[in-house]
Amino acid sequence: MRYRLAVLMLLMLLAVMPVMNVLAAPAPDPSVILDIGPPPKGETAEAYRKRIIDGLTLHCILCELWNDPEVRKLSSVAPMKDACPWLARNLRGTEEDRGQRIRLAFRAGTRAEQVVILNAMLRVLIRGNEESIKFQEECLRSHEACIVELERRIASGQHRKSEDSYRMGIDELRSIRIPEVRAEIARLKQCRVIKWAK
Repeated sequence: MRYRLAVLMLLMLLAVMPVMNVLAAPAPDPSVILDIGPPPKGETAEAYRKRIIDGLTLHCILCELWNDPEVRKLSSVAPMKDACPWLARNLRGTEEDRGQRIRLAFRAGTRAEQVVILNAMLRVLIRGNEESIKFQEECLRSHEACIVELERRIASGQHRKSEDSYRMGIDELRSIRIPEVRAEIARLKQCRVIKWAK
């Protein structure tokens, strides 16, 4: 009796196995998720997300993506004289969870090509963000150097007529310009990759 029950259970398991394979969901298309951080001052989160998503298809960004060595050698891209229109047509950015995140997907090529293109796009966006941070840091150093120069001019006593405007300039730099630049640097540093394509 025990052997019959074991054989029956084994036969039932073998009968169910093919059905389980058929019911398995296909692997989802590759995508990446990017946290774009909070919007700049004076811009709504929705407008900021839309601007970032629309900016993904700018020619300068697509050219940088197309010039990535890994993207250039893909079989779908290699024969093209200009892959930018093809990249723009197939790249999709969507809002993720109504927050600060966007999901990028690519609709053409093989799955392996989509992964390469999406990860290359993330690298392009990260480089652009890093360059923006460096630019803002240079602005900060420039503002701080300007304060030192204006204070030096005031201390020299050679510019009596301009001392009031120099003081106003120093006050504006300290109270408005420098805090704005520091806030922008902090905002840009919040951008990060949540999920790379696999």
